Amino acid sequence: MEYLQKTQDIIRHKSEYRAKMLNDHPLLSHKFRYYTEQEIRYNAARDLMQRRFSVDRNKQEHLQPEFMSYVDSALYPRPVEPYTLLRDYGSFLRDYVGYITDIAPASSNRLTVTPQKMEMLYLKFERDGKIQLSQEEKDALHAFSNFEQEIEKMKAANTADSLTMAAYNKKMEPSIKTIQSLVGRDEIFNDYMMGNLLANSINRTLAIIDSLQMDAKLKEILKTNCYYEMLQQTHKEMPDSLINKFKAEVSNPSLQAYVLNQQGIYEEISHKAIEYPESLMPNEPLAEITDGEQLFRKIIEPYKGKVVYLDVWGTWCGPCKDMMQYAGSAKKLFEGKDVIFLYLCNHSSDKSWKNIIKEYGLTGKIAVHYNLPDEQQKAIEKFLQVRSFPTYILIDKEGNIVNRDAPRPNRENDLLNAVYKLLEK
Repeated sequence: MEYLQKTQDIIRHKSEYRAKMLNDHPLLSHKFRYYTEQEIRYNAARDLMQRRFSVDRNKQEHLQPEFMSYVDSALYPRPVEPYTLLRDYGSFLRDYVGYITDIAPASSNRLTVTPQKMEMLYLKFERDGKIQLSQEEKDALHAFSNFEQEIEKMKAANTADSLTMAAYNKKMEPSIKTIQSLVGRDEIFNDYMMGNLLANSINRTLAIIDSLQMDAKLKEILKTNCYYEMLQQTHKEMPDSLINKFKAEVSNPSLQAYVLNQQGIYEEISHKAIEYPESLMPNEPLAEITDGEQLFRKIIEPYKGKVVYLDVWGTWCGPCKDMMQYAGSAKKLFEGKDVIFLYLCNHSSDKSWKNIIKEYGLTGKIAVHYNLPDEQQKAIEKFLQVRSFPTYILIDKEGNIVNRDAPRPNRENDLLNAVYKLLEK
């Protein structure tokens, strides 16, 4: 509320100054008068809605009613025309919708797939030509589909004692392993799950946008941005179901093109082959290692005698991806030198991981990539004391960690000096 008071004082001061200027220069254009009036409004509106980050969503805190009452009465009505006239207007609207979304009743974003549903999905994937199932895989899916029914039969017959249950679970182990292998073989099931989760998330945001009192064209802009941000966050194409939903929600051809062009880019990237695929390391040789330090030592073992520049990142992390654009020039600094760029990816789907690697050209003779299972990644991050993303670490030729806060790729001179010091040792 103190911040609101100070902001109102600033608005008053700026408005008085503007009124004096207009009085002293009566021939100033209507465009200038309109622009300066709106600039004062939305500069304040942008700053006020940034206060959404001062409340704790986890504690269900809200901005005070008086605060939002002022925003709703003085700043939200009468949007700037055209909508792109002021950058501050877009920032204000983004944070306004974001805050309304924050305080809306929580909805479960969990998606549960029963064993029966899993069998049905995989059989449909096969009918659609997306996958080819072996007879062993079909049998495993069917056995898993009947799992709950068999348990219920045992209970009904009063035979569900611990020994019988243990024996049945043991019998199911081969089927479970086959299904785990099937799910891990490609991304088709994970893509289905993620597509539904994304749809749930988008539906919630779209419902909030539809509830707001605003022009239909402005709603289409906000909805377009919602879909576009999803593409930017996942770095992979959206499923057809979401694209069809987008086309139904947004009719403006220019707005459609904004999203569909980006969709096309990610479709092209998805089908593009990875250059120098040797950079992508398999997880199987590390499968039995659970200790973070042992994992780290095993991973860097082949690079003894080289300086290792370690990047701990995630496909979901905006700042991580911002730095990727500098990776190519950073690698050129050390061509022909005993330097390895090692990337450890945090909690990311295989498809998004590969898409970003392809998008930014992150492979090469001196680049190594791992996308470890979550538990192993957590273990290695704990050992490395990773507290934020991205984290850059320098490791000397003997395998010793010498800098846990190494220069970022965009700081070329600092990175060059730090690495050459280790090369000269």
